[in-house]
Amino acid sequence: MAKGVGGGDPIPLSRFGALVAQLESVVASARQKTPDALLCFDLLSELSSAIDEAPKETIQLWQRKCEDALQSLLVLGTRRPVRRLASSAMGRIIEKGDVISVYSRASNLQGWLVDVKRAEATACAALDNFQTGAAQCLGEIYRLFGRKITAGLIETSSIVAKLMKYHEDFVRQDALLLLENALEGSGGGGAAAAYQEAFRIIMRGVSDKSFIVRAAAARCLKAFANIGGPALGMADFDSSMSYCVKGLEDSVSSVRDSFAEALGAILALAVNPDAQVKKGGKKQTASAKKIEDGVQKHLIVPFVKANGANAKELRIGLTLSWVFFLHMIHMKYGTPDSELQNYAIQTMEILQGNDSLDPHALVSSVALRFVNP
Repeated sequence: MAKGVGGGDPIPLSRFGALVAQLESVVASARQKTPDALLCFDLLSELSSAIDEAPKETIQLWQRKCEDALQSLLVLGTRRPVRRLASSAMGRIIEKGDVISVYSRASNLQGWLVDVKRAEATACAALDNFQTGAAQCLGEIYRLFGRKITAGLIETSSIVAKLMKYHEDFVRQDALLLLENALEGSGGGGAAAAYQEAFRIIMRGVSDKSFIVRAAAARCLKAFANIGGPALGMADFDSSMSYCVKGLEDSVSSVRDSFAEALGAILALAVNPDAQVKKGGKKQTASAKKIEDGVQKHLIVPFVKANGANAKELRIGLTLSWVFFLHMIHMKYGTPDSELQNYAIQTMEILQGNDSLDPHALVSSVALRFVNP
């Protein structure tokens, strides 16, 4: 038996409860000595299994203790695999237990991140690990419960903006991962100011000196498209697609692939104005006309004009964008087959109009990219 919260009746010590008690012990001793990563990983793996097996009532009995222990572990600064497991466990406990705690837990994590950033910036590795751990956990909560906590999206965007000032690229990468999860989780239902700030952050990230940050920014652009591009005007759509085309010439293949997906997703949204979350809640009557220009400007013209040392990679990237674009408009937006045929005709015209291209070689290159990402 264990003491109840607030000194109440004893709590029966189930397997889940025993693991929570072990986790509390690890956290308590870690204040004097850094916790062993392998021990934490094994313990969290068992905890994840116990969450699946334990009934809701048992989860609720130990939920607060478990959440507090997990957050303390993240605050102490742990390695990435441990942070990932701890963040996942936090989300699953809230999901299976008392969901109402999502509000206080999200607010608590935001508070920790804000307080640390108010302090003088240092190069302390533990501080960096704390920042990424708390950000990763908050991102997981947004991924699962984002529609419940859209009120905190403005504060979260502000936190991400501050984390993006860190010199360590892994901190900036995790900041954008938090933003990606917050965007996807919110489903476009947050305040316009939050999305406008998020878009500004992303557009700075697409030209970051670190390739892992550029790739993360590209995934954020794709997330923006997936939720309908809230608070974005046509100029924002156009500029983001231009950056994506530029990103297709990146020296790192994983970055090029991320920008190819983003370009296809944004353009698919752009040709479906009814799916867009309108700026200020108003209709954008010029959307349909602008998008036909977008297909021409961001897919067809760059493909035809590609030349130089990066011409092959650019054309492969644009071909991938075509694939993602067609997939999105068909699977997500329900574009009829007749319209898909029109896009297919445009594609064939591009290939036939370039004598220097080998269509079979180009298609083979794209296929290999899918098989060996």
